[in-house]
Amino acid sequence: MNGYELKIWRRGFGWCQEIAAEQLNVTTRTYQNYEKSESVPYIVILATQALSLKMRYNEMQNKPKKEILRILKITLEK
Repeated sequence: MNGYELKIWRRGFGWCQEIAAEQLNVTTRTYQNYEKSESVPYIVILATQALSLKMRYNEMQNKPKKEILRILKITLEK
């Protein structure tokens, strides 16, 4: 994941940089630096995947197993 992809991820949730930083437990300045970088630390990539799954949890609760697996695959490939 690069900084541009991180920005797209954030915007997908409708978050400002401050909210994304808070969710990732980093300062706003650190988050801004991530968005400007060529590559994002692996721990941040894992955190974005975890947050993506957390945000989609309610959406997945009443879906069939096959659909849940499809959603998980798409989410984790990002």
